[in-house]
Amino acid sequence: MPLPTLDEARHDLRVSGNQDDAKIQRLLNAAIQSASEFINRPIPWKDDLGVVLPVPDTVYAAILLELRALYDSPEDICSPAFFNLLRPYRLGMGV
Repeated sequence: MPLPTLDEARHDLRVSGNQDDAKIQRLLNAAIQSASEFINRPIPWKDDLGVVLPVPDTVYAAILLELRALYDSPEDICSPAFFNLLRPYRLGMGV
């Protein structure tokens, strides 16, 4: 699955029209970056042969979950669900 698009983000947020498109795109980019930083890899990522892999459904869902939190209630963006969805894809968790 590819990354969420602006249209998918708008639909997920139940926003009609394009009055918030710039804000939604910035928040979508931030959600993707946040997910990427948590799992310590770019989204989407490549396999050992350099082939871009589809974004897993759980990563896609985590991005939309973070987007919703950023859009609706930015003061409450530390969602355990976000981290739980991404944890299996995390690299280099450390000690």
